[in-house]
Amino acid sequence: MASVQRGAVDVFDVAARLIADVWPHDAAGSEMHLGDLAWGVHRQTPATVESLRLWPSIDDPQALTKYDGRGVCDLVVRRTNAGYEAAIEAIAWAERECESRAPEGADGIELRVGRRIADARLIELLVERGFRRCTGGFPALARTLEPAAVPDIAVPRGYAIRRLHSDEIGARCGCFEAAFPREPLSIESYRALQACSIYEPRLDVVAVSASGEVAAFATLWLDRVNRVAQIEPAGCDPQHRRRGLTRSAILTALAAARDLGAESALVRHGHHNVAARRLYQACGFRVESDLAGFAKQINLGRESKGATASIPPMRDNGASGAHPAGPQGTVRNGQDRASAATSGHTPRSTYGSEGWGFESLPAR
Repeated sequence: MASVQRGAVDVFDVAARLIADVWPHDAAGSEMHLGDLAWGVHRQTPATVESLRLWPSIDDPQALTKYDGRGVCDLVVRRTNAGYEAAIEAIAWAERECESRAPEGADGIELRVGRRIADARLIELLVERGFRRCTGGFPALARTLEPAAVPDIAVPRGYAIRRLHSDEIGARCGCFEAAFPREPLSIESYRALQACSIYEPRLDVVAVSASGEVAAFATLWLDRVNRVAQIEPAGCDPQHRRRGLTRSAILTALAAARDLGAESALVRHGHHNVAARRLYQACGFRVESDLAGFAKQINLGRESKGATASIPPMRDNGASGAHPAGPQGTVRNGQDRASAATSGHTPRSTYGSEGWGFESLPAR
């Protein structure tokens, strides 16, 4: 069974090590980066560490799930026999958990697992359990951070691009909420993010107006083992858009990440968010993976006339790691044996605590 949590720090840090361990298999096309973990857990108030489970135990972590019975069940698995055995146990648990959260009177409910699953054996396990590839996912964009690859940063007149100051947390949260009107971010949550073991203040960059207003932001998370940084999140107050502030903040943060040892960077966006892709491409990013996750309709076997319940839509309202990809795409190693099992199911765009914060950017 899943580990008994011995404390938030234990579970989070062990989960972070597992994510870093499996990263080299698919790199930018991996299921999760440390930034996904940090943002997904700590941006909520209170933090959702209890949604993390290590399989079969915290002392022998072979697989990781982040799931609270709603939205997508994020799944990270070691590519070993023990890892796949743990994955089977984790998926079965997620099915039971999803079923237990079904609305009263519903005949069925949909469970989604993963964001961009590329592991051929894991795909086979999912297909055997009745899952089918979704037709939309979270494209991953990546770029190198060689010194010559990061262009000189143009600072828009009347603004300063610099790291976030300790007395600006309230303004930083306000800027985020202006960029994402339906996504609250409290000062308490931001302080929890800053207290996270992988938070690096030098990678928390803001654009500040002459009057001291936080106008735009870009926060990066660095995996020091794999030397890769992730943008999560980035955005701009609508009153300050069309000045290149978000791009300047991103490039400044990328340069800082390079100075801290990062050799590459990634970001994710929604397949339907053209503005996000254009912004990231302007920052030197190119698509690495456009795979999607998997979905299954769970029949509850009830005799009531209730309708089938689908997962509540997660919102795509614009900021950093953008959102779902369009076509199914191909696995980097060409081994997507479940391509024939694509069902034509298209998941709703996802964001927030259930979507690891893969926000899409509003037009800049």
